[in-house]
Order: sequence, then structure tokens, then C-alpha cells
Amino acid sequence: MDFDIVLKNGHVLDGTGNPWFKADLGIRDGKIAEISRFPLKLAERVIDAKGLIVCPGFVNLHSHSDFSILSHNNAENCLAMGLVTELTGHCGSSTAPITEKNKKVVVERLKDRTFFFDEKVDWLTLDEWMKRLEKKGVGINIAPLVGHGTIRSSVMGPEGEGGERIVPTKDEMDEMKAFVERAMTEGAFGLSTGLVYAPGRNALMNEVIELCKEVAKYGGLYASHIRDEGEYLIESTMEFIEICEKAGVRGVLSHHKAYFRNNFGKVCKTLKLVDEARAREVDVILDQYPWRHGRGNKTLAELVGFKASVKSRQELIKKLKDPEEWEKLKATAIERRDKEMKLYEERKKKLKEKGSWTQKPFDPESGFILCSKIHSEFEGKFLRQVADAMGASDIWEASRALLIDDEGYTCAHREPFSEEDVKTILKYPWTTVSTDQYAIDNSKVSPQAMADALSTLHPRGWGTYPKILSKYVREEKILTLEEAIRKMTSLPARFLGLWNRGIVREGFWADLVVFNPNTVENMATYSHPYLSPKGIPYVLVNGKLSVDEGKNTGALAGKVLRNNA
Repeated sequence: MDFDIVLKNGHVLDGTGNPWFKADLGIRDGKIAEISRFPLKLAERVIDAKGLIVCPGFVNLHSHSDFSILSHNNAENCLAMGLVTELTGHCGSSTAPITEKNKKVVVERLKDRTFFFDEKVDWLTLDEWMKRLEKKGVGINIAPLVGHGTIRSSVMGPEGEGGERIVPTKDEMDEMKAFVERAMTEGAFGLSTGLVYAPGRNALMNEVIELCKEVAKYGGLYASHIRDEGEYLIESTMEFIEICEKAGVRGVLSHHKAYFRNNFGKVCKTLKLVDEARAREVDVILDQYPWRHGRGNKTLAELVGFKASVKSRQELIKKLKDPEEWEKLKATAIERRDKEMKLYEERKKKLKEKGSWTQKPFDPESGFILCSKIHSEFEGKFLRQVADAMGASDIWEASRALLIDDEGYTCAHREPFSEEDVKTILKYPWTTVSTDQYAIDNSKVSPQAMADALSTLHPRGWGTYPKILSKYVREEKILTLEEAIRKMTSLPARFLGLWNRGIVREGFWADLVVFNPNTVENMATYSHPYLSPKGIPYVLVNGKLSVDEGKNTGALAGKVLRNNA
């Protein structure tokens, strides 16, 4: 046989923004061996793509799959929507390096984000984690970042154990630089920060610049969850650009958005700042998920602080119904909130003295109901509105009543983003599409088990790319199909430095998606996030069929990618 697989009669969108052309693709030894306007016939498998789009597999510049991929190594949710390559280790949090100072934090995060994590944590360095992943086998390509927060806590300790200090000693700074350099030599694609999270929120800009200079030596990138996406959105964007400019590193501004109504429209200014930076030859771009709620889909119990005091949905309901236990639960949640605000004020004062700032913690008063099992009339309303409608004395009492009626299944989040802002960012030429989510194998974790653990995930982990193709391309025509595919393939691949992926070219790796532009549809919702999309019958990863006629094959054809390998 000439080829392993032939995709015939497809409308090929090559990922560059060019219009489609009709051609057959011949796949051999994991790569695109031939692109032909004449029929290719000799192959072990011939797939007729007549009436379908054939394009590069989608590349995600913002993922937290490094925390889930060992347990959910097939990445079924990713593959179902055509996602084949992920940049992981974002928001300052990565699975390595691990030291005695930060081991507990890393392991707790693995358990929290993986759901029933049962893998042995037998690695310390990024290289050891990557080799562990290669031995396990993965369904998608993984490109890791190293997290600034992980490095800071590995040297200074977690927040509360040294990591809350703002200025590291010279020895600590040198040790952090050494950790970054080692990760880069082991194949990290760069450094991420979460300047809104512990312990990264305590770091000053100059600390990040010095670490990014180490990244720049190896041609790496900088990805940042900036210091504030609300009141100080513009200042935080300027700080991100200044870090990139002074360190000489290219950067991606993570999941760009504006929180809270009084900040809606500010993204017009931040996009102008990016344009101005690029005009000065500062290589900065954005990524974005096309949803109006972020930070992962939350249960109401987690949003208002009840989850921290119980181990299961059943225990929560029992305590909510018991008057004495309820008073304890409420008092603990309020006490925890008061302590968080006190620490915030202290941190705010210290940072202000040094010319920096910090984001104000979330206020449960502005909680927003996404879905309710019993009270659909409260969906799309703030908790304080629910309290008024229920005649409850405060949001805590309203949350109690709602959770009891819903048996703990209520989902809630912050105030939604502006849809106009979402569209403005999406249309910006240097915005890539991302998920900010985890690789999950639906076959390994049931929605009921997650609900009983008071956990749930965001529908963006199952429906981001089909949502772009259906809502924003086919229905609302915010983007052309060609431009949408560019934002999901060649733009992120080129930024990452994956020169042989993200475009349909002879000799490139055969990461490919075949979909029906007329029927592709996101099915995932906030109430039912674990639903796979429609209209994507075939996905190839490194030349292997990972989705065949809409079904996952379990091929484990992904690779652990290394920067400058």
C-alpha cells in the first residue's frame, strides 16, 4: 500500500486563512505524505470526506491538563472536539518541580483537579514527569510550561510558609532562576504566572522579569494570568507587556476578559495596548475561551465556602438540614471569608508600598446562579436577588434553602462577562482560541460521582471549538470559517514554535480534524457539561485515527513535546 490512510474528496482548509481547496491527503508514517488534486487510492484505509472540511487539529494555548493527563491519558473530551495539542502548566501552576517545601500543595492540586487521583507521584523534575507521561501513553500532544508559583513555593514555601513574602532573598532568587533554567533545558516551552493566585500574587514585576530572562535564553515564551482582570485590567495588561519587553520574551496574555460591569469595554483599550506593543516589535498575543463564565464551573456549595467543611454532597445536605450543624457551617464560611479579606488588606498594603497591586477576593454577594434543579426561575440571577425573592435574611440563608431544594446540585459563578467583550476579543487578529480546562476521560469518571464530591467542570472542556464553529461562524458570522480555523491551528502552533504542526502541508505531522460545517454543534451546557459535540466524525493524531466515525479509538497516539527538541 502507498499510504496508511487516505482522506479523499475533502474541502481542505490548510490553517493559514486561505480558502478551501479540494484534494486528497495521503497519510504515511504519521505524516502528510502527499496532497493531491488527483485521486489517491492505494491505502489501508480510505475515508471519503465529501462535503466535509479537512483541517489541522486544534491547538490549545491554555490548558491545565498536566494535572489530569496521567489519570485521564486518553483525553477523550479533547479529542471529541478536534483538540490534538495542548500547552499545559498555566496560571503559575505546574506538576513540577516538586520539593519537600511544595510537595503537599502539588499533590493536593493533583487530587483536586483530577478527581479521584490514584497515580503514584514518583517524579521531582519536569523531565521525570514528562518521561512518566511518555511511559503511560497519551491521546493528545502535550507541550509543558513550568509554573512560577510552583517554583516560588518549591524555593520559598507555599503562602503562609514563606511564599507570602514579597521580596525573595538573593539566594532564593538565584535558586528560582536555576529551577527555571533546568526546566528549560529539559524541554519546557516557557514560564507561566498566576499573579492573582497564591503565591504568585506576592511577587513583584522585577522578579518575573528576571525569571523570564532565563526563559528567553532558550527561546521560550511567557504566559500570564495577569494580576487583575477587573478594576486594574489595563494596568495589569501594561505590566504583562512590560515584562515581555524588558525580558525580551514573547508572551501570551491568558484567557483575556474583563470582570464586572464597570469594567466592560476596557478590552478595547487593552487590545490597543497589544497593537502598540507589537508595533514596537514586542511579540505578544492573546488567548480566549468563548464563554461568559470562567474559573471552572462551580457548585454553589463551593462558591459560598460550604464545600471546604464537608466531604460529600450527602454530608452537606445533612448539615444544612440540621439547625445546629447549619449554624456551625455558616459561621465557618463567614469566618473563612473574613480571614481572607484581612489577609487581602495586608497584602494590598504591602504591595502598594512597592508600587504594585492585587485583585480583591471574590465576594459571595455577587454569586450568580447558572443552573438550579428545582428553581429554574433563579437561573441568571444574583444570590442577593435570590435572597430577596425567597425572603431570606442573607445570601447564606438563601444558599442553604436553594441547596436543600436542589439536593446540592445547584451551580453558580461570578457575574457573567459581557458578550460584546467576548466578540470584540474573538475578532481581534492575534487572539487564539483556548479552553482553560482539563483532559478528562468520560469513561473513567461519572458525572454523578463528581456531583457527589461537590465537583463539576466547565462545558468549555467539551464544547469550545465546536461552539466557535457553530455559534460564532455559522450562526452569527462573527468570524469566517477560514479565520476561525487559523485562530485554532496555525496561529497558536506558530507562536509555540511547532513548525511542523498546525498547517496542512506535505511532510507535516498528520494532526487532522474532519468535520461537517453545516452540522458541527456544541452540546455541552453548564448543567450538563460532559456532553460531546456533534458533527466531528474523524480526528487524527500523528497519523493515527483517534476518533473514527465519531467514536474514540483509544489510540494513545499523542506525543510529549519538548521545546527545541
